[in-house]
Amino acid sequence: MWDRSSVRRDVYPPIREALEEMSPGLDCCMYCGNHMADTVDHFVPKSRCALRTFYWPNLLLACSTCNSRFKGSKHRSDGLVGSLLIDPTRENPFDHLDLGLTSGIYRPVEGSPKGSWTIEVLGLNAGKRPRARSSAWLNLPDDLMGWADARSSGDLKGMKRKLYRMLNQPFADVCFAALHKAATEEAHQIFAEEDPQVLELLRDKELRAALQV
Repeated sequence: MWDRSSVRRDVYPPIREALEEMSPGLDCCMYCGNHMADTVDHFVPKSRCALRTFYWPNLLLACSTCNSRFKGSKHRSDGLVGSLLIDPTRENPFDHLDLGLTSGIYRPVEGSPKGSWTIEVLGLNAGKRPRARSSAWLNLPDDLMGWADARSSGDLKGMKRKLYRMLNQPFADVCFAALHKAATEEAHQIFAEEDPQVLELLRDKELRAALQV
């Protein structure tokens, strides 16, 4: 039924639009974090569980690279009742994945088979993806400082503009990875080579609330 022309015409577009509304940034892929995702993926592939074909929690917004080139119908059980792939609607990816901010490379959190499988099956470190994340990290401190400067001068429009950039740049997962790392005990070591204000801003309650952290 999913492949029938009537379903593709009448059902697929509203599903995709609803998922786009729910996604952060500019239609972020729920797997790799890149923007302008334009396909609906079945978290558990149709070939593995046909009953979940039209099951709402099984439908995710994904870029065509993650959906078709990498993930496809690949699936592994976690040995219980779930998937070995991280489910971004139910789990915090950073419980299983660690992003090197300067390298842009994802590594599994120690002891996390979900992290290893997710990196492999989605090609998170394939091609130019690490370089794109590294570039996103280079832009983030400037946006943080710009937001702080705008706040100091009472420039609400400037603050909103910097927030928009942080939320809508390609691979916005870099921003959220930095926010996650800033809240850890190792934060001072992780950001040792950055301006001290970067860590201070990543911990700023107003900024974190604005970014919904």
